[in-house]
Amino acid sequence: MTNPIANRGQFLAERDVLAMRTDPRVSSTRAIIEMLFARGYSDRMPVEAKPLLSAFADEFFNNWLFKAAASDAQHPRFVRDFMPAHRWPGQVADHEVVGSRTGGDNPDNCYRLAGIEHGTAYRIIGRLPAQPDEKAANISFTLTANYGTSQTVQTVEDHELAIAPDGWFDLTIDEQPANGRANHLTTRPGTRFLFVRDSMMDWARETPLDLQIERIGEARTAPLTTQDMAIRAIEHALNDLYLYFWFQNIWSGMALNTITQAEAMRGAGGGLVTQGICNGTFDLGPDDAAVITYDPVDAGYAAVQLTEWLYRSLDYHRIQSSLTAAQSHVDADGLVRVVIARRDPGVANWLDTGGQSRVHSILRWQRMKPDGRPIKAKLTLTTIDRLRHELPVGTLWVETAERKSRLESRVAAYRRRITA
Repeated sequence: MTNPIANRGQFLAERDVLAMRTDPRVSSTRAIIEMLFARGYSDRMPVEAKPLLSAFADEFFNNWLFKAAASDAQHPRFVRDFMPAHRWPGQVADHEVVGSRTGGDNPDNCYRLAGIEHGTAYRIIGRLPAQPDEKAANISFTLTANYGTSQTVQTVEDHELAIAPDGWFDLTIDEQPANGRANHLTTRPGTRFLFVRDSMMDWARETPLDLQIERIGEARTAPLTTQDMAIRAIEHALNDLYLYFWFQNIWSGMALNTITQAEAMRGAGGGLVTQGICNGTFDLGPDDAAVITYDPVDAGYAAVQLTEWLYRSLDYHRIQSSLTAAQSHVDADGLVRVVIARRDPGVANWLDTGGQSRVHSILRWQRMKPDGRPIKAKLTLTTIDRLRHELPVGTLWVETAERKSRLESRVAAYRRRITA
């Protein structure tokens, strides 16, 4: 496999992030970020979450460093963000890549950003993988008007694009309406980024798009320096902190051990405008189990994940803290039942909390059929020892050896993202 993320632009952006982290202003701002979150959550923060706050604040700020590295709209490049810390195998990059997960980041997504500004024209050149089953289940291109990526200007998805038989396509971006042009996005004043999400149902097969971006016309400014980028990161991270504090409070403000009604959000308050969502929050004892039953409704993409109480994804690259519909056992009635528990309940569809008792869940549906079944989810609270009596007869159970094998396959599938 050729990984389209393993490219010179990405490696240079990662080095820019490391350079920004040596700036004394960045270090002091990172300390302020941790202090502000600590004061905001105060005594509401669970005891088990307090030791995670420092790492959370670090990844939160790193996320804005990556956004700043992607923000040069006159010299655009795609930069992957929202990743766990890692190192590229094979020494294709001579540096560690710092973690940048935050805001309920989706384990199934390859997130990329490129700087865009109103008044400048751009051309995106893309290519689908050679084999149809290697394409991500759902791909979206969204113009956003803030660094927090919550203000959507316009979105187009892969199934709406005109794509040549050989898999190549162009996407144009400028301030003019499409006026009949296919594959076009229109900016407005304040546009900041093109935000690309490759949502992958099958980690072992699906691959992010091969994408390039070019500015049309002459650059109006010189390239940003890392000092320029650092200033942008500091400004926007501090401004967006309150937005992300609000996001987290959607979950921590819920009654414990409940989920919301599944609904199509249409981007209200942030997130992908074309997805449906169901939120949950839990406080589980050592023997407790929470069963979420949902209908995949033949959506192009459907998945459920867990996050820490601080709303950062759990370590999906080392434990089974998320499952797509394709990764899950589907029962005979067409429904998926996942079991959230602190220890292994023996169910194939186990969502591992990593031993934490206070976790949040996010269930997403994307590319839903207009005339398809309505999205729905149900929560059942029980205990691990009652699962065999309460789950359907056809439930898939796994022993220790099978669990180990499944986890090894999962980790290997994840590592495709950081392989050149």
